[in-house]
Amino acid sequence: MKNHLKRLFTILFGLILIILVTVKCKKDEVVDDVPVVEEPKPTAGFEFTTQADPLKYNEYQFTSSSTNYKFLLWNFGDDSTSVQPNPKHIYRYPGKYKVTLTTRNGQGYSAAKEILLNIINPNVDESKVGENYIKTIGGKFSVTRDAGVGPDGGEGSKKMIDEDPRTKFVQDGFDGTLKCTFELNSPQVVGAYTLTAGIGKNDADRDPRIWIFQASHDGIQYTDLQTVNTSPWPNPHLNDNPFTPIIKHIDNYVAYKFYRIYFKANRGSRLFQIGDWTINKKQP
Repeated sequence: MKNHLKRLFTILFGLILIILVTVKCKKDEVVDDVPVVEEPKPTAGFEFTTQADPLKYNEYQFTSSSTNYKFLLWNFGDDSTSVQPNPKHIYRYPGKYKVTLTTRNGQGYSAAKEILLNIINPNVDESKVGENYIKTIGGKFSVTRDAGVGPDGGEGSKKMIDEDPRTKFVQDGFDGTLKCTFELNSPQVVGAYTLTAGIGKNDADRDPRIWIFQASHDGIQYTDLQTVNTSPWPNPHLNDNPFTPIIKHIDNYVAYKFYRIYFKANRGSRLFQIGDWTINKKQP
């Protein structure tokens, strides 16, 4: 009986060993990898055309020449996008826009092309400005610190808006914090402004050098519309005759009630001076 059981256990052990060896051999078998076919790398390219009609200067037709892509995305630089291969896009305002076309194939490879568009309104004459809102609309003018003689004095702040180039506003102890504000009687879209330097052959060091033109709906929170970092007047001044106003056009299409200039620096003098300031309607 014992011999019979011993023989049975030997047979069972042999069967288990065979099964284990068979399973291990199957696991050890080398399975050939299926080769992955690599897709062609994508390219990104495009051209653009504009309308011949000057009133449609802001309409652009973009045409892609990209290849080997499955996905495509346009970014027009004005917070708008498109997935069409050849989109038409209309920009709301003139200005500089970075246009980017990105393509991608099915394996995640991508390509991109980027250009900078400078959109200029041909209907605007950069040598001219519209009506002077300070004069025609009316409102309240103020400065953060006036001349010692006050706003009505010979060199007081009101000389800045009297449209007489022979007069000027002068501030002593200039420290880069001067803000000149005009609160219009009604909100208007200002598209340009002018500044005239104060008269004086040897006064160039008093000229504004750095300033920010700003706008606001409530007179509290202001939006920067333009920053100027280089004085536009000659140094030294060439003569004592009234200077021609410099004209600064801005890309503004919002009607604000408050407009101001924040003068941050002049050419180094402790005295600051300016002849005239106007804020103007957008052309045409």
